[in-house]
Amino acid sequence: MLAECLEVMDLAPGMTVIDGTLGAAGHSVSFGQAIAPGGRLVGLDRDEEILQHAERALRELQARCDGLQISLHHVSFAEMARILESEGLDGCDRVFLDLGVSSLQLDSIPRGFTFMHDAPLDMRMDRQSATTAEAWLRQVNRADLERVLRDYGGEKFARRIAGAIVEARRRHRIERTSQLVDIIAKALPAAARRQRIHFATRSFQAIRIAVNDELGMLERGLEAALRCLRPGGRLAVIAFHSAEDRICKRFLRERMDLPFRKPIVAGAAEVLRNPRARSARLRCGVKREVA
Repeated sequence: MLAECLEVMDLAPGMTVIDGTLGAAGHSVSFGQAIAPGGRLVGLDRDEEILQHAERALRELQARCDGLQISLHHVSFAEMARILESEGLDGCDRVFLDLGVSSLQLDSIPRGFTFMHDAPLDMRMDRQSATTAEAWLRQVNRADLERVLRDYGGEKFARRIAGAIVEARRRHRIERTSQLVDIIAKALPAAARRQRIHFATRSFQAIRIAVNDELGMLERGLEAALRCLRPGGRLAVIAFHSAEDRICKRFLRERMDLPFRKPIVAGAAEVLRNPRARSARLRCGVKREVA
């Protein structure tokens, strides 16, 4: 949704932009081109490995764009206010957040984000974080596990799956993605294993969100973005998960002005190229002028 993001961000030369979910810098390369000359791009990401990909692309961009300043930081977007202060900046003009797991993370088999390959049950976006999915599943109580599967994954068989996981971990440690897939499969009725969407999708998504505190991080990040933006500045957020989108929708309606009444969705051509874009919702808010 690059074209749509550029439209709602409404960038101009000389602006200061925070990309709070830098990833491989797919969006930020275009942001940098739009704010040059004289702009400043601050890139943040929880994933240090992905930052290395972004750094190469952005250094090449900086060499081509006169006066463009770029800085990269291995932190969560919830810490953007501290980063701005450390750079001697009193605010920014735009903040961009592209939520959820990136394609690079999904494609990295050892990271354990996907059920499509056997791998360690890791799922950490920040590999310096102490809690892996394996450790979380070992410690979480049954009631909380059921709640996470139901609320974060929309899993209607949450009780059965939670019970199966608790029972399995009494017998052995659940350390591999293939083990978790097998436990989920055995907990489900046969018809539920034959749906169009893979039967483990919702559970893996829910566990990943819990392990990385993604919803809590989002709430703190939205507050941080509002503090960092100058009056008239814009916050643009792409959400893929319904719970994320509800948090963004409520925050923007209550705390910011809305230049667009409804969320912007991907066009048919983009969905054809990238099926993941089907669930994307782009929302934008403008920080209110000081009375």
